[in-house]
Amino acid sequence: MKLYMSDLYRVDIHAPLSEVGIDTLYYLYQPLISHQAISLYMMLYTEGKRMSRLIQPSPFSRLTSFLSLSLIDIEKSLASLEAIGLLKTYVKHDEYTQYVFQLQSPLTLKVFFKNQILSSLLQEALSKEDFQRTVQYFQVSSEDLSQYEEVTAQFQDVFSIHPKKPGRLLKLKNIKEEKYQNVDMDYDVNFLYQCLSDYQINKSKITEEDITYVTQLANVYHIDALTLAGMIKDAMESKGLNRKLLKSKIKAYYELDQFSSLKAVFHKQPVQYLTQDQKRTPLILHMQYLDKITPYELLKEKQGGSEPIFHDLKIVETLMVQLGLKPSVVNVLIEYVLGTNQQKLSKNYCETIGASLARKHIETAMDAYYELKNISKDDAKDVQEVQKEDNDDMEIDEIERLLSELKEGS
Repeated sequence: MKLYMSDLYRVDIHAPLSEVGIDTLYYLYQPLISHQAISLYMMLYTEGKRMSRLIQPSPFSRLTSFLSLSLIDIEKSLASLEAIGLLKTYVKHDEYTQYVFQLQSPLTLKVFFKNQILSSLLQEALSKEDFQRTVQYFQVSSEDLSQYEEVTAQFQDVFSIHPKKPGRLLKLKNIKEEKYQNVDMDYDVNFLYQCLSDYQINKSKITEEDITYVTQLANVYHIDALTLAGMIKDAMESKGLNRKLLKSKIKAYYELDQFSSLKAVFHKQPVQYLTQDQKRTPLILHMQYLDKITPYELLKEKQGGSEPIFHDLKIVETLMVQLGLKPSVVNVLIEYVLGTNQQKLSKNYCETIGASLARKHIETAMDAYYELKNISKDDAKDVQEVQKEDNDDMEIDEIERLLSELKEGS
């Protein structure tokens, strides 16, 4: 849609925005489509309430003036509002091009969070903490009434109706109702039904609501119809589709598919950055051990030999690719974070520490160790001398025992 300053517009709204609706726009939609798009929506809404007072439609120069936005910004914001289901646009080309902007009400909270596309986008746009705060913001805190008895008066206890003309019904005309447009993406549903038929799954076993749910998930996780049908088959039960089981299968498939794109986590420390000290102190032996293994192998060892989860590997990949940290530096960081964060790899925590190491150009395991332990290089020499004195007479078996303890995070 190419707009010009001379183009005209009118606004049509179906129902007033509720207080919850306004909160929904700012807390749920704004992170997805930007504050400019929400500002445009609110401007159009405000004008729409009084549009009948304007004899002539308004030029777009009015919007650019009031919102301090360029016409290009207005175009982008309108497109975002249309794509997210908050706006329908109609155009008529006469002497002047005229638009009618039909505002759609924001989705209800239940519908928004039930939509797998929107809820997934919101989780991507916000940090984990902010997403949880947003969900909590909309939760109703109810009083515990288990110890109370309800004594609320009923309608018939207070009012009595004596109609003067029995049988006459009240008819309401031109009452505005909320209209909203759910957000869905194109998916080859016919081919999906064909694939389900090949698996001998009766169409009656899958409700329209099920189809909406599974196709939304398929769009979010980029699952083709043939693969999706196989997952639906595995998630079918006697009562119907087990949505929770299906979602877990889809997420597992996606993570497995993404796993193959990870590369940096399988790299070992470059030769020029290996620990050069030949002393056999437990610390040096452990640093040499971290030089020899990949971050993937370290995470696998920490989990008792089981495959690391994609979430952890993705964090490590980010540290190595975006921040440029060396493999053994990441290994030291992994052990540090697990040891100080209840054996959990927190994305924000890891990236904050990783960014600090990158800015200081830390490239070896030993330098990373001293940096994280807040030991300067001058103090490091003293520490190594103390360790040397303590370990000169130490048996190899004792060193290996300490090394084992270090590996376990002691």
